[in-house]
Amino acid sequence: MKNLIFYKLILISLLFAGCQEDFLEEPTSSIIDPETLLTSKTGAEVYTVGAYDATRNVIASNWPGWLNIWGVIAVDEVVLPGWSTFKPIYLHTLSPSDNIIRTLWENMYVSLNRVNSVVDRVGAMTEDQISVTDRDKLVAEARFLRAIINFGLVSSWENVPLMKNETVSLENLEVGQSTPQEVYAFIEEDLIFAKNNLEATQGGGKATKGAAQALLGKVYLQMTGHPINDASYFAKAENELKDVIDSNVYSLVPYYPDIFTQDNEQNNEIIFSFGFEGPGMDQGGRIGTLYGPLGTSINGGASGNNWYVNWELAGPATGPGNTGNWSKGKGGKPRNNHPFAQPYTDDDIRSRNNIAKTHVNRAYMSGATWPDDAMFGSIRREWKGNWKAWKWHNIRPSNWGNDTPLDETYIRYADVLLMYAEALNGQNKLTQADADMTINLIRTRARVFPDEVKDATIVPDLTVGSQQYNADEILSERRKELCFEGWRRNDLIRNGLYYEAINSSQPVWSNSGNPQPQYTPNEIRWPIPASELQINSKLVQNEGYN
Repeated sequence: MKNLIFYKLILISLLFAGCQEDFLEEPTSSIIDPETLLTSKTGAEVYTVGAYDATRNVIASNWPGWLNIWGVIAVDEVVLPGWSTFKPIYLHTLSPSDNIIRTLWENMYVSLNRVNSVVDRVGAMTEDQISVTDRDKLVAEARFLRAIINFGLVSSWENVPLMKNETVSLENLEVGQSTPQEVYAFIEEDLIFAKNNLEATQGGGKATKGAAQALLGKVYLQMTGHPINDASYFAKAENELKDVIDSNVYSLVPYYPDIFTQDNEQNNEIIFSFGFEGPGMDQGGRIGTLYGPLGTSINGGASGNNWYVNWELAGPATGPGNTGNWSKGKGGKPRNNHPFAQPYTDDDIRSRNNIAKTHVNRAYMSGATWPDDAMFGSIRREWKGNWKAWKWHNIRPSNWGNDTPLDETYIRYADVLLMYAEALNGQNKLTQADADMTINLIRTRARVFPDEVKDATIVPDLTVGSQQYNADEILSERRKELCFEGWRRNDLIRNGLYYEAINSSQPVWSNSGNPQPQYTPNEIRWPIPASELQINSKLVQNEGYN
């Protein structure tokens, strides 16, 4: 096992794709000798494709993509009537021997080595091979992607080996863990280099100055909470996020559902996304496969089981015969005292776009308008009560499955606006004017429907109040605006509410004998895989795991 893992680490750097105009949407498959390739700018650009592919495959892929496993499954956004390999994630029963954790750890470090290969090898090219400006730009792209992977590693495990260079030898492979402070410092270093050497363009599927600054702001914001807990980073986050806003490169898409359409994948709201080729089945990222409407094993879903939206996110049950009566995954009475988990209303366009309120596999009726009538609960006599994640519903599946080959959004402008408001509020200096150009701008959009603009009382603007009240409102807004996009767990941890959120979640399973999630405080971080402890004597298991 040891030799196999590190053999992959050494050789994987050679796995890069050919150069095409839409290279970010093409899979990497061919084997190229870097010594032959890295002799010109063109060759360096082709080689850098490998960094994008490596990062996409481990962060945004269906299996086992970090955004999905870390940011959605193990929080309060979806419930899983069926188990499969996700059972220990959702039920919070992870152990060091769980295969899903081992696989993700290995894949993240394999991908990290590919990115390091780009940083090291392209960075070593001489001026007669490539100009300094072009070289530094490509290295900056790779360092931005390296920051993404390291951010995922430190968020999940906290104490992780910090691999700063490509692994090219089987010698001295045992590397000890770095502290979260050290990892975050390295991420910061990478992103500062990236923002200083990348172009201030929209980009979408490529690293840009705005993408580097947005991610740096997100990283700084996370450092205000566990495990760094340094409030001084609110000001640093504010500065980076304000620069993104003031750049005037990005803007909100006027109509919320238009963000998530295949024809509009690279819209002005997308700051960075991972490209997928499409258009066939299971050719999109996590968003198009696991989250609906129907997760089937054929289409990359949860082994033939449906993924249901947590009732808190969906709101109270309505419809004939369903008042207060939840089917799979909807158990319990609404907890009106939950301060930050305010449900959507039907008059919030995000509810209509993000959550299917009928049984999507059966509710479509002849003569109904797709998808509104079928998806949004207007066909009351077909009501099934099973609310599904449906954010990327814009393509009608040919077989009612998940053939939504959309790019995977990593950061979009709405996220930046909400983070900026949070950074200001963390310093207790959020003004009404600030709220109006951030959170209230987003709420205004939530009232826009195809045929009308809903009354402001339906999705009311935020009136700035106490610092805690503002914090609760911002967190609630992030939950509604960014649901199923992979940031919920980080948001809860940063606000010190992860333990509370998991323990307050009480799903009722349709199958008797299924246990409730069992969360303990040590699960704010994942266990180091047992296989890694066996091959690296310098690793120490995270507290709370045997």
